[in-house]
Amino acid sequence: MAPKGNLFQRLQHLDDAGSAERQAARQRRQQQSSAEILQTFLAYRLEDAAEKMALGITIGDPLTLQHEPTNQWDPNAVKVFWREKWIGYIPKDMAALIAAEVPEARDGLEAVVTGLATTSRRDAFRLQIAIPIPRASRRLRELGVSSSFAWDVDRTSGSDKLRLVISCSEGAFRELQELLAASFDVSKCGYSYYPAQDGRHYPWYLSLTDASGRAPEDPDVVEQLIRSHFGVPSESTRVRERQERLKELEEKQEEISTRLETSRAEQRRLQREFDTSRSALERRAQKALAEGEQAIELAQSVEGELRQELDLKEQELQLALAEIQTLSDQLAQISTELEVNTLELDYFRQQSGSGGSGEFAVTPWTAADGGDGKAEDQEISDRLLMSLRRLAGSERLRPRQCLELVSEELCPGHLLVLDSAWRSADEAKGFEYGDRLFELLWLLATSFREQKFAGAPDLVAGQQAFGASSYAPRESQTIENNQQARRERTFSYGDKTIEMWQHLKIGVKDSENRTLRIHFCWDADLGQVVIGHCGRHLHVPGH
Repeated sequence: MAPKGNLFQRLQHLDDAGSAERQAARQRRQQQSSAEILQTFLAYRLEDAAEKMALGITIGDPLTLQHEPTNQWDPNAVKVFWREKWIGYIPKDMAALIAAEVPEARDGLEAVVTGLATTSRRDAFRLQIAIPIPRASRRLRELGVSSSFAWDVDRTSGSDKLRLVISCSEGAFRELQELLAASFDVSKCGYSYYPAQDGRHYPWYLSLTDASGRAPEDPDVVEQLIRSHFGVPSESTRVRERQERLKELEEKQEEISTRLETSRAEQRRLQREFDTSRSALERRAQKALAEGEQAIELAQSVEGELRQELDLKEQELQLALAEIQTLSDQLAQISTELEVNTLELDYFRQQSGSGGSGEFAVTPWTAADGGDGKAEDQEISDRLLMSLRRLAGSERLRPRQCLELVSEELCPGHLLVLDSAWRSADEAKGFEYGDRLFELLWLLATSFREQKFAGAPDLVAGQQAFGASSYAPRESQTIENNQQARRERTFSYGDKTIEMWQHLKIGVKDSENRTLRIHFCWDADLGQVVIGHCGRHLHVPGH
């Protein structure tokens, strides 16, 4: 058995040379077919670590996981192979989760080495593993198995420290550790494979103390620091903000309902006056007829006078009906917004889940290994979008050119443009705002499609991708109940016939050169956004 000092020197040397290997490991994980990542480890006694190190295992090496249902001790056991050599078993709790929720483990599941570390007391050795999940089940998603950045404050923390639980990539965790270490003492940090509070899977944790050795007095300072750097609030803050917004919308809906009831009462009053005036008119007309021909001129004069009064009452009634229609439209808009926020709240509650908390920590060798370039890639993408939008505006691209540029050149396979959409785009060749049309098509092929792949409902994905001013989840009841309007918004492709009420809006004027509508739907089977119409405003009853 190699001396412990020797082993620590070899581990330290490997850690010093590990930055490039970690970066290659991250790139390998990013090339996997799915964005969901499940993280775990293999544990060895320190006296066995030298034997494993002698094999030459390094960060970024591929591994194979195999479910072993015939294991006499644990039917959920999952063996780990490195270059066809068995090197150990996944921890029991995590093995049960993989055996139940990842059917690919029966035939062999690919994984990658992401870290090599000892415990804080240096009495054990850890081989950290990242497992890409081809098709994450509902249970895995509820546990938070994802590569997206999410974090929260552990409510079980005591007064001696503030513990944070994080779900992110290893590079983002190291970056967060450096950020917090500049202002606080990161007393403990590392990896934990147990589900944390509310049953969500947070594979990393940090414990913070201030200069006095106790938990920071104001946790909001920590949240502001993380939010300013990563742009992500804590999960508890997300839920609280949406609950507050939901309460505001409920209050506004109640106010609109009160105003609507007042208008209806005014309508009933005007209707009574109208009926009274009509009855008076009939009585006076009968009296004039009874007086005979001698009173015809007088009767005609009175009748004309009363008809003028009746017209005024009818005009007042029409104004009241128009005001009621306006308030009804406002109520429908508020109800839609309330439904969007309710769906968002349910969506994040589903992601938060419910359950207990747990922790199993490992102290890594280094505090950071650099960023993964995602921020730079996002900046390049934003600059490319702005440049292409300016180009579309300066070159006055036509709708067909915008469709071809996004669906065939920039994002092939993301959009399914039907023949009806190409025809409507050709008919709208005089449309002037090509830059705005290009931006909406780009967001439809990228941001909206990514939201749908992440499982967001249509309302949530549309609001987050386009905003309320450019996106409408449905048409008004008047349009949806009209046969001609329904026919124009019904499209067929393959063996499917779809009514596309969901649409994007540019302009509100009655000008074909300044107003355009994009009607679309999401096809989960194809993994594409289907566009049925990209042209003039479709039929609106009475317009």
